[in-house]
Amino acid sequence: MAMASPNNKALERYKSAVTVATSVVGAAMLLRRLIADILPGTALGGLLLLPPASARRHVVLIEEFDGALYNRVFLAARAYVSTLLAAAPSVPLMKASLPRGAGAEHVLLAMRPGTSVVDAFGGADLTWRLSRKHDGSRRRAAAEDAREVFKLSFEARHKDMVLGSYLPAVMARAEAMSQEQRQTKLYSNEWGKWRTVRLRNASTLATVAMDGALREAVVEDLDRFLTRKEYYRQTGRAWKRGYLIHGPPGTGKSSLVAAISNHLHFDVYDLDVGGVRSNTELRKLLIRMKNRSILLVEDVDCAITTAPRRDANREGPDASSPASKNHKVTLSGLLNMVDGLWSSSGQERILIFTTNHKDRLDPALLRPGRMDMHVHMGYCCFVAFRELAANYHGVHDHPLFAEIEALLREVEVAPAEVAEKLLAIDDADAAVEMAVKLLRDRKAGTGEDAGYIKQKLHVGPRRPRRQPAPAPRRGVVGSARRVVLDEEVGGSSRRGGRGSGTARRGRGGVRGRGRR
Repeated sequence: MAMASPNNKALERYKSAVTVATSVVGAAMLLRRLIADILPGTALGGLLLLPPASARRHVVLIEEFDGALYNRVFLAARAYVSTLLAAAPSVPLMKASLPRGAGAEHVLLAMRPGTSVVDAFGGADLTWRLSRKHDGSRRRAAAEDAREVFKLSFEARHKDMVLGSYLPAVMARAEAMSQEQRQTKLYSNEWGKWRTVRLRNASTLATVAMDGALREAVVEDLDRFLTRKEYYRQTGRAWKRGYLIHGPPGTGKSSLVAAISNHLHFDVYDLDVGGVRSNTELRKLLIRMKNRSILLVEDVDCAITTAPRRDANREGPDASSPASKNHKVTLSGLLNMVDGLWSSSGQERILIFTTNHKDRLDPALLRPGRMDMHVHMGYCCFVAFRELAANYHGVHDHPLFAEIEALLREVEVAPAEVAEKLLAIDDADAAVEMAVKLLRDRKAGTGEDAGYIKQKLHVGPRRPRRQPAPAPRRGVVGSARRVVLDEEVGGSSRRGGRGSGTARRGRGGVRGRGRR
């Protein structure tokens, strides 16, 4: 009888193991089916050592951003959790902050990433936990690149209560806190995000030194804007309004912006265009603004200088200069911000541009639909002077007012200069006399304040620009070479680099071949 080979024995053992495993699995499935038909679900879970479905925990993730926008639920949760931290008996680690300009009673508590706090609502315990995640495939150490996430965990049986009652209650509580602590804020952009401080400026439209008719026109326009929501909806336009405030330095442009903010109770977003790295970042900043807010771009003529219009057909030396290539925010990006599709990302917004030089602005920026109202803040008139004297010293009439009125017709003086003199001393008569002296000196062209406006506007004698050397004529060898090389080496701006200041011997003469 032939002996079985080792391969046949291994095959038989494999078949036997598969048969046994199949039998065990089939028996287990049959047993489970029988138990499920006889016992209830809770007893089945206990028999299999599994927690009941009602005891399992669900988690709701609340991220800081919803796409490119701030998540309103996250902002409400952060405000609500601060109240829990103040009442919590034991929280291992928390951080405290005091908003700039706020009193000691407004200390804010916040969780640190990795910490948690428990809240009770409707007989359920809910756990808030803060964590942090980093964008991108690589983890970055910078805190600015990380996004915070709230994790709200609770038992599964409380799911309907949490979604239907608890989270709406959190949103309502945060909204009530916002209304109770409503204060005008000033935002500034930094690394693609808005940073905020309290806006403490007591300027009002009644105290700003400006023409009375102009003041009434601005107030009427603002009030009409607030009441025309349905009009903007019916006409298919974004609910926004643009103002260009222009005039010499010291005429109250910034004070007028603060007065508009106080009149409307709108937050102010002060946009530094030079700190924006690209048009994409500009759009993100725009859509992250709140409704009922003011977007301010001060000295827009300087901002546009750093953000030229993109032109692919541009020629000449400026087209290839490093300065023009390094600009990442273009004028077209600013124009889209004003009235493009991205300008409709919010409602009830005011856009304000200020400038000292209206004539330097691109006409495309000034057309109707972008800057709806132009407000000229001029030099101090007698009406504005009387308002300043009344606001600072309570003086409504003075023997020197007749002379002051006559002088203001002849000289140009900024309201800021007059205010500086009125605030220099507490005595009202002495303050008015100092203001009169300022006007007399300005008329005579004497005094240390005579050059105030010229210094602010950079007006004065300028150094004559160096004229380029004439091109050498053909046939002139020695003198032409000396003229070109002396201009390159001895001039006020020496050019370095490859090929700079070299000469090439051509047909009939020598030509300079430096970069120009």
